[in-house]
Amino acid sequence: MNYKAFFLVIAITAIISIQNAYCQIDNELSFENTVSGIADKLPAGYVPPLVSNGSLSMLVDYQGCQFQNKFGGMIPGIWWEGRRYGAPNSQLIPYGHFNQELMVDGVKYTTPANWTQTLNTKEAVVTCRNDYGNLLVETIVFTPLYHDMIVIKKRFSTKTPGSCSSRYVFKYQFTPSGNEIKSPGRTIMTSEWDASEKVMNYSYRVEGYHTYEGIISVLCDKPVTVANDLQATTMSADITLNTKQTYEMTFYLIFADSMDGENYIERAKQMKDNILSDGFDAILAQHKKEWKTYCNESFVHLPDLRMEKTYNTAQYHLRANATKWSFPVGIFDTHWAGKFFGWDEMFCFLGIASSNHLDISKRVPDFRYDVLPKARQRVYHKTRPYGARYPWETIEDGTEASPPGYWYDHVFHMSNIAFSSWYQYLYTGDVEYLNSTAYPVIKDCATFFMTHMIYNNPDGSLFIGKCTDLERLGPAKLNPFMTSCGVIFTLEAASRAASVLNKDDTLSTEWNDTAERLKKSLPHNGKQYVPYAGCKDESIAVMGGIFPYPVFDAGNDLQKNAIYGFVKNGRASGNMYPVGNSVCPWYAGWMASALAMIGDKTEPVKLLAESTGTAGCFSELFEINEPEVVMHPWFSTASGNFIYALNQMLIQSHGNQISIAPAVPADWKEFSFKLASFDNLAVSADIKNGKIMKLVMIPGDQSKQMIKSVVLPAYLVDTRKINKDVVSSMAEKDGSYYLDIKFTGISDLMGKTKR
Repeated sequence: MNYKAFFLVIAITAIISIQNAYCQIDNELSFENTVSGIADKLPAGYVPPLVSNGSLSMLVDYQGCQFQNKFGGMIPGIWWEGRRYGAPNSQLIPYGHFNQELMVDGVKYTTPANWTQTLNTKEAVVTCRNDYGNLLVETIVFTPLYHDMIVIKKRFSTKTPGSCSSRYVFKYQFTPSGNEIKSPGRTIMTSEWDASEKVMNYSYRVEGYHTYEGIISVLCDKPVTVANDLQATTMSADITLNTKQTYEMTFYLIFADSMDGENYIERAKQMKDNILSDGFDAILAQHKKEWKTYCNESFVHLPDLRMEKTYNTAQYHLRANATKWSFPVGIFDTHWAGKFFGWDEMFCFLGIASSNHLDISKRVPDFRYDVLPKARQRVYHKTRPYGARYPWETIEDGTEASPPGYWYDHVFHMSNIAFSSWYQYLYTGDVEYLNSTAYPVIKDCATFFMTHMIYNNPDGSLFIGKCTDLERLGPAKLNPFMTSCGVIFTLEAASRAASVLNKDDTLSTEWNDTAERLKKSLPHNGKQYVPYAGCKDESIAVMGGIFPYPVFDAGNDLQKNAIYGFVKNGRASGNMYPVGNSVCPWYAGWMASALAMIGDKTEPVKLLAESTGTAGCFSELFEINEPEVVMHPWFSTASGNFIYALNQMLIQSHGNQISIAPAVPADWKEFSFKLASFDNLAVSADIKNGKIMKLVMIPGDQSKQMIKSVVLPAYLVDTRKINKDVVSSMAEKDGSYYLDIKFTGISDLMGKTKR
C-alpha cells in the first residue's frame, strides 16, 4: 500500500470513529416492549405487534402465530403492499396466515399456561415464550428488511427433569381471513411438494388490479412430515427431549411475484439458496445490522422512559411501514388497504426526515414525482398549463382509489405533497434534487391553486373557493383557514424554490404576491383566526398557519390566540370524527408541534404524555384508543406526528438558524439527541445536570464549510465551555444565547473539537 492510500484509510477510519462517537449509548429498556398473560386472558387493550419490512406486513400473536382472533378490529394475516384487487375499493389481496398445533405428552394444547411476548424495536424482532405443560416453546419472528421472506424460529425445551414427548405441527394456509379453507378471491393456484429441495411451492395467478403471477415457498431447516390439501400445508415433527436438551427448527415463507419482474421464480430460488447457504443465524445477523444502520442515524434519550419507548416504537413503525412507493397509514386491509393519502404521508415524512432518515423520507417526493403525469392529466387542457391535481387517496400508479364522497373536494393534500418535496430539499440542501424532482411537483401544485382555487373579490382582495377542509367541518367551506394557509405555504415554497434555482422569475413574483394578498383575507373574529367565516365549532384547523403550514412566526397574535384557544376549548373536538372524549394521538402530536413551534415549554410535553398514556401494549399508537372507542391500531399518521412534535421540542431549523431545546420543559435536566437540521446537517446534543455538555455539528459533507446561527436557552449554557475555535461571536438576549458559528467537518461547540 502506498503512503497516500495508507493515510486516506487512516483519515476515513478517523471520520467513521468520530461519527460513531456521537451515536447513542442505548437505554435498551426503551427498545424492549414486553407483555405477559395467563392462558388466553389478554392484557387490557392487547393488539399483537407489527412485523413488517415495508413490503410484507402482519401482526403476530403471543403464541408466535396468526390465530384468527380479532384484536382492536384486526385479524392477523399476511399482506403484501401493492398487490390489490381492482375497482371499486382496490382492496389488498390476502396472502394467508400461519399457526400451529401442539401435543405434549399426549395432551393437546391450544393455549399456553402462561406467556410473554416482546417486541424489540431496535432489532425489529418479535419473541414469544409459551409454557405448554412440561414444554417451553420460544419463538422468534421477523421479516428481513430487504427480502420478501418471513422467518419463524421455534426452540423447544423441557421445564422439569425427565423426558418430554411432543408433536409440533406448523401450518400455513393461503386463504382469506378466517378459518375456512378456500382460495383468496380471483385466485387460481396449485401446490406441489418439491422433494429434491424439500419445499412446498404454491404457484398462483390472481386476476386483480393487475394480473399477479407468483410463487409462495414454505420450507423448514429440519426434517418434517408434510401434508397438503391445495390451500393448506402442514409440516410436523415428533420431538423427544430430556432435561437440559433443546431442539430448534426454523420455518421460512418466501414470496415472489411478477409485480417485481417476470423473473420471480429465479428470485424465489435465490432466496431459498440464501437460506440453505447462510442459515438462520446469518440471516438474523444481517437483519439486525440493517436495522442498526437505521437506528444509528438518530436517537433521543428522555427523562421519561415511557415517552422514550413510545418514540422508539414510532420510529420502528415508520420504517416498517415505509413502502418502496410512499407511506400508507398501514399495510393492512383495515387501514384503507394500504393506499396513500397525500395528507397523511406528509406527517410520516416529517417524522422520518426530521430524524435524519433522509434516504427513506425521499420516497415521498420521489413517488409524487413518478405519478405526476397522471396528476397532470387530471386537469390537462391544451390551451395552457393548469398544473396537476393529485387524488385524495391513491394506489401505487397514482390512480384515484377513494370511494365517492365529499373528501373528493379536499385540496389541502396538494399543499402537503408540495411540503414534503420542499422540505426534502431543505433537509438535504440538494439543489440538483430540487431542480429535477421536487420543484416540478411544487410548481404544478402551485399552478393548480392559481388556476383553480383562487378568486377575486370586487375590492381586489383574494379568497379560496369552496372546498372540503377538515372533514369534521363538513363540505363546501368558503375560504377555510387551514386550506388557505396550505395554499399560501405552497405558493411561498414555489417562489423560494424558483429563487434557489434562478428560474421562473415572473411566476415567482406572482406566487409571492398572491400569497401575501391571501394572508390579508384569512378568516378571523378580531381576536383569533377561525376555521371559516361564521364557524361556531372548535377545530384544530385554526393551528394551520403554524403547523402544518408555517406561514406565520410566533409573533402573530391572531394565530397564537387561535392555538391557545383550541388548547383550552377544543378537547371535545379532539378527534377526526365526532366520537370519543379525549384528544387522539395524532391530533395531540399536531397540537404539540404547533405549540413547540411558537416556543411553548409546558404544553407540548403534556400532550405527548397524554398520547403516551393511550399507547398500546407495545407502545404503539392508535388513531383513537379510548375505553369505548378503539380505531386503527398501528396508525402511522399518529407515529409521524408524535415523532415530529418531540423532535421540534428538541431542535428546530429556520433558514440558517438552529434552535436547541426551544420547547423543552425547564425540569428536564438530563436528555440527549441526534437529529436532523437543514442543509444535510445532523446535530447531536448531550445535556447533563441541566447543562449542555456536548453540542456537535455533524455535516453530511465533511469537506464543506458551514456558517450557521445557533440559539441556546441561557440556563443550559456554561459559557466557559464554549469552543471559540467554532463560535465566532456570542450575544445574550431575552434568555437565550445567539451564537454565530463557522466550521468544516464534525465540530463540537462545547469544548475542544475533535479532528
